[in-house]
Amino acid sequence: MGFKELLKKTVKGNPAVIAIAYPVKEEIFHALKEAADLGICIPLLIGNKDVITENTRNTNLKNYKIIPAENEHDASKKAVAAVRNGDAQCLMKGHVATAALMKEVLNSEYGLKTGRLLSHIAVFEQGNNTFLGVTDGGLNISPDINEKVDIIKNAAELFRSLGTMMPKVALLSAVEVVNPAIPSTVEAAAIDRMAKRGQIKDVIIEGPLALDLAESKKACELKGVHSEIEGDADILVVPDIVSGNILGKSLIYHAQFPSGGIVIGAKSPIILLSRSDTRVEKLNSILLGVSSANI
Repeated sequence: MGFKELLKKTVKGNPAVIAIAYPVKEEIFHALKEAADLGICIPLLIGNKDVITENTRNTNLKNYKIIPAENEHDASKKAVAAVRNGDAQCLMKGHVATAALMKEVLNSEYGLKTGRLLSHIAVFEQGNNTFLGVTDGGLNISPDINEKVDIIKNAAELFRSLGTMMPKVALLSAVEVVNPAIPSTVEAAAIDRMAKRGQIKDVIIEGPLALDLAESKKACELKGVHSEIEGDADILVVPDIVSGNILGKSLIYHAQFPSGGIVIGAKSPIILLSRSDTRVEKLNSILLGVSSANI
């Protein structure tokens, strides 16, 4: 399945209401208009009513709802409340700081916490029309073993919603053997053992693996490495945010893979669009959020 097939599948369902915290820039309204015109979402625009009205008129966005908010903080709080109360199925960041929005999401009294770590996953469409996930290159800086287990569970849950019922997860490092001088190999080996003992279910996990062994069956044959993944990983778990960010952007700018990304692990998907995202990347991120929402 690729993004075109995912769009066809999502269009057949009911459109999700997306609560957008403080939309200001016209570009986000263009992205929402395209998604709304395709029938996959209904924007719930939370912010300055005059600014919203002007932008909806400029972009010809028709099917939407407005909740007035005094400022970015008020908008973030009301957007989280809309999701928590069931008035929306997805949360999207508008013109607010990511940290400010996440503070509301993680609020112990009225937020969207589930007890699981929140993590970012970038989803890429490969040349063979399949999805590849890279996590976490956008949220968690240097996750420990327990946090990586949550990152794996989040990513696996998303991929099951995309139709891959038993995702193959590769725990990446520079080499495929345990080397105490490379902490990511030690952590990967521990998580691998946890999975084999049934502590992480409904996934196939292997690590440590170098990138070539995660993505190339030929490399496995040449190196004499036998595994269940055999160069066909669905999800690549990176050691830290730096390696994940570099790998993800390399797939975008050098391999030119179509992509989108969302934050998962909360009670609803969180769509964090970047100003540098292309029109297609924005639409793909909205599509991932809507398709993985519980509607």
